[in-house]
Parts: sequence; C-alpha cells; structure tokens
Amino acid sequence: MKKKATILALCTSLVLTFALAGCSTNSGQNEAAKATGAAGTKETTGKKAKISYLDPLPSQERTALMQGLLKKFQEKNPNIEVEYTSVPWDDANKKWMTMGAAGILPDVLSIDDTSLVAMASAGYIENLQPFYDKWDQLNNLTEATKQARNKFKGNVYAIPDGFLLQGLFIRSDWFKELNMPETIATWDDYFNLAQKFTDSAKNRYGISFRGGANGVIRAMEYVMAAVHSDSWFDKDGKSILYKPEGAAAFKKFYDVYLNGNAPKESVNWGFNEMVQGFLNGQTAILNQTPEVITTAQKNMKEGTWNVVPMPKADEGKRYIFWGYTAAYAMSSKSQNKDASWKLIEFLSSPENNLEYSIKNSTIPIYKDNLKDPFFNKGPIAGYAGSMADSNIVFAGPPSHLTKLGQFTGTFAVEETQKYLTKAQSLEDTVKHLADFLTKEQQAYMKENP
Repeated sequence: MKKKATILALCTSLVLTFALAGCSTNSGQNEAAKATGAAGTKETTGKKAKISYLDPLPSQERTALMQGLLKKFQEKNPNIEVEYTSVPWDDANKKWMTMGAAGILPDVLSIDDTSLVAMASAGYIENLQPFYDKWDQLNNLTEATKQARNKFKGNVYAIPDGFLLQGLFIRSDWFKELNMPETIATWDDYFNLAQKFTDSAKNRYGISFRGGANGVIRAMEYVMAAVHSDSWFDKDGKSILYKPEGAAAFKKFYDVYLNGNAPKESVNWGFNEMVQGFLNGQTAILNQTPEVITTAQKNMKEGTWNVVPMPKADEGKRYIFWGYTAAYAMSSKSQNKDASWKLIEFLSSPENNLEYSIKNSTIPIYKDNLKDPFFNKGPIAGYAGSMADSNIVFAGPPSHLTKLGQFTGTFAVEETQKYLTKAQSLEDTVKHLADFLTKEQQAYMKENP
C-alpha cells in the first residue's frame, strides 16, 4: 500500500509538472502555477484576489496588446491581480486538456471552437450563461456573435474575442514579375499558380504549406469545395473523404507538397512558420486570417503584398471557414469566478474589443464597432466583402465533436505526415482519417437524434 501511494504521488507530481512546463513564452514570463498553484486563488494575506490568464496566441504584438489590456484592468480593479501566461497555438489543445484533467487550468483562458465542446463536456470550463444573461452588452452584439459556436447544450461557455475568415495573402511583386493579374479566382488557379511561382533554385515556392497542427483543416476546406458540401459528412454521418471525389481532392491538395511546390520543411510548419515563410519571401501564397494583416504591414514593404478572396469552387461558390479567434472562457475550478468574469467582461467591452479588433485585424463582436472606418478600407475590407458575397458558403469544421481538437492537432498530423514522407499510402491515410471522423460523427448523431 505504501508503495502504491508513493507511485500515485509521483505520477500526480509528473502530470502537474508536465502541464505547467508547457505554459512558457520566450520572454520567460509564464509561471502558470507560481505561488498560487492551480487556477488562481486568493492571496493568503490581504484581500487582493489573484487570477491568471492563458493566451494561446503569443506573438510580440499580441502579447504587448494583451498585457496592456491586463494592466488597464488592474488599474481599474486594484483589488484583483492578473498573471499573464501563454502557450504556443500548435500545442494549445494538448495543454488545455492536460491542465483541465489535472484541475489546474488558469482562471481565464482563450480557446477556439474546435476545443470548446470537449472542454465543456469534460467539465473543465464554466457555464457562463448566468453571467451572460445579465451582461449589459447583449443588445449591441452582432448576429454572428449571437450565432457563434461558443455554446454547449444551449448554454454559452465562452465570449468570442473577434471573428476571422480565410483569405489568400499574395506576393503582389511576384505576380507583377510574371505580368499576371493579382487574383486567384478558382481553385484550379490556385494549384496552377503553386507551380508557376515555384523556383527551388531561388528558394521560392508557390504555397505556404501547413503540414503541422491544424493543417488538415485547410485540406478539408478544399475537399468541401470540390465535393460541394457544407459539411465534413454526408447525411448518414460518413466522412466525405470516403467519396471518390473527396479522396481525389485530398490527393490534389497534398500534391502541392509532394510535387515540390512548398518548402520541404513545411511538412512540420504550424501557424507561425507558414506566416514567416510568406513574410520572408520564401512563398507566394498564404491562406490565412485577417490577424496576419498587421504582421504583414509591419514586416513587408507596401506594394509587395495584398489579400484576395478565397477561390471559388467550379460551381461558382466560395466555401469559407470562419469563426472567432479565441474566445474567453473560465476555468470551472477557478476560486474567483466573479473576478474572472469581471476580466472577461472588461476584455470584451466595446472599447477594448474595438482596440483589439483593429490591432489584430479581426471582425469585432459589436454592431457599433463595425461602423469604424478601419473596417471599410485596406486589406480588411476584402474580408468584409467576402462575407457580403451571396455565393459564400460557411464550411467550418465540425466543432460539435468532442475529439475534433485531438483529430486536427494530433491524429491527422501523424497520418498526413506519414503520407507526405511516403511512409503510408494515400488509400490508408484517407481511410484512417475518414474512419476516425465517421466514428465520432455517427456516435454524436446517435446521442443527439
């Protein structure tokens, strides 16, 4: 019995150590469980409450913005101290789930819609509906915010920070070199340009390919367009990858890498690497969201880049993913839920949401904020224009599946990388992916008839 107790204690210690070790930034500011331990607790001396915030999108610009907002919050609420922590986006889902299981999630954290259902169903994050119902900003929210995929069993579990949709960043100067119009009208154009812009001798490639975490989402975006489906599944809950045209589209998408139209190292690229590949002149086309606009403006010469709408499918429709960047959620284990909601409410206020949306180039959650001139000019206006297109089709991932984050962040990465490194056949790769998705979707349909 003594030996078992010792082993149990050791395992518990290792779980906690692993979870907390993942929350670190280059600046060395992350100490998720410092003296307060798990989700922030009240200070042992005095009346000041101490809470923590976890940011899954650390970058020089965003970190400065979030820390600035947290400083304003603490000035306005001197009895609440907020500790900023972060974790790289590509590792976020693993860390969220590990910390949730260990009961040590920070009080407030930003999460995406691929992870929300899994965290809510596991009881890791708090039901915010009681706070939401009393929120004085409800009537100012846009319809997109009200319809956002931030709910579990009808209750709100997170407040969207801002909305994103996909668009294509292009190297305008490369287009001019080839005397080509700065447009990518169809998916066939996309694949043809991937070849035309590739010159490996000059270290130039057509596409900023994402072979790492969440890269499969970009592949499914094209598969949906090719199959003309607004879902990853047919009416029986079977993956559209089982369809011959679905498998063919999957192959065509990944052929971009196999044919050498993307950097060899991009088999492991995540968000930061694919963006950097575009910024440093290695790639011609980057499929990304508006938040990259600010980074491009700061790191690229004016006139060398632009943003164009996503390509249309062969029937003339644009199949586009859109959703919130990373909504504010609360740990169910927080010992300061009122203080945590106060922070969420502050970060989500119209004033702060406008500043956040402008600096991150995201679409704000408030109707009044959309009237700001910033959203009617420049690259961001192109994204807004896409949303107004009558031929747009929402083609988002199945965020209702509890294992979606596991699929996009781990399982699909392993399977696709086996295919890209020629360690596994196309047929086996597609089948493994389709089997995983179908099993989860049909189980969901059975439980939710």
